[in-house]
Amino acid sequence: MFRSRKARLRWSAGILVLAGVIVMFVERSREPATVEDIVESFLQSHNIPGAVLAYGPLGADPKIVPFGVSDPILNTPMTPDQPFRLASLTKPIAARALIEAEKRGQIDLNRLIAELAELPPPHDPQAAQITARQLLAHTGGFDKDITFDPIFAPERLGLDWSASCAEVAQTVWQTMPLDHAPGTRTAYSNVGFCLLTDLLTSALGSDIEDGLQQVADVYLEGPAGANWLYGSDGWTRVLLSDEVQNWILGLGIAGGAIGTAEAIWTFASTPQPVFETTALEDDKSDFYASGWHVWPEENGQHLTHWGGVRGLFTAVFQFSDGETVAILFNASPAEPSEAFTSLHNALYRINKLNR
Repeated sequence: MFRSRKARLRWSAGILVLAGVIVMFVERSREPATVEDIVESFLQSHNIPGAVLAYGPLGADPKIVPFGVSDPILNTPMTPDQPFRLASLTKPIAARALIEAEKRGQIDLNRLIAELAELPPPHDPQAAQITARQLLAHTGGFDKDITFDPIFAPERLGLDWSASCAEVAQTVWQTMPLDHAPGTRTAYSNVGFCLLTDLLTSALGSDIEDGLQQVADVYLEGPAGANWLYGSDGWTRVLLSDEVQNWILGLGIAGGAIGTAEAIWTFASTPQPVFETTALEDDKSDFYASGWHVWPEENGQHLTHWGGVRGLFTAVFQFSDGETVAILFNASPAEPSEAFTSLHNALYRINKLNR
């Protein structure tokens, strides 16, 4: 009897272990196994009609993969060369243009932005100590989480939506206090980045579009694929009115560029230096540098950036082994920040498995 009971317990334990292994295997089998699987899963999870993916290692041609449709009403297939509005993916491009200008001796990014861009006296005396490099690293002292993001609320400054990002930034400069002392904390800032606009054009002796085109195959004015929003009446095209189009154009170096997934991959796949944080009081391991979000690793770093407004979502990744991934979507997730985190985590997991 005793032996029989022990045997039954062993059998029960064995069955439980086996069941656990089966469940774990099934769960793992459901996880996306490739970069393309991840994008397909992301589209389904967030009800996005289409995207274009460009990915591959440094030194090789990228693989370009279209997904879904460019027009969910007409069911038009997505094409690999469709241009997209890039939103904040414009920022690392503008940063590269400024850094290349510094390499040529045209500017010194460690100088004060007030001097470089010939700005008027600031409302907050601390702002006079902000350097151009701090703005590239989002350590200039502007923090939308403490106050608000003036780029998306110009009326709070007495401006309307026709104001360019440079105009909004200069109004903030003259009317608002900083949220942190310059150089102390990292806080992603659209308006801080916009303060670099006049520096870019003056240093390069060109307009914004020409400046961006010196480092990437992008443009500000020209064709772009449609953007979509799903509601109770089905799919609706958005970002279509002249007012919205002009507002996006006015984002300039902070978010106004247009380009293809291949163009973004080509730009992002160039080798980058190992960055170090410059914020004096940050307690986070990740930080921003030269327009990139930097994620330190034990043996290096990987870089990311994403952009999004209603109806568009974009993301780019350069992993520590050189694998670069650019994905442009024609609709936006309901919660873009959380969606980017899930996309980042999934791609990082696949990248680590494949190293």
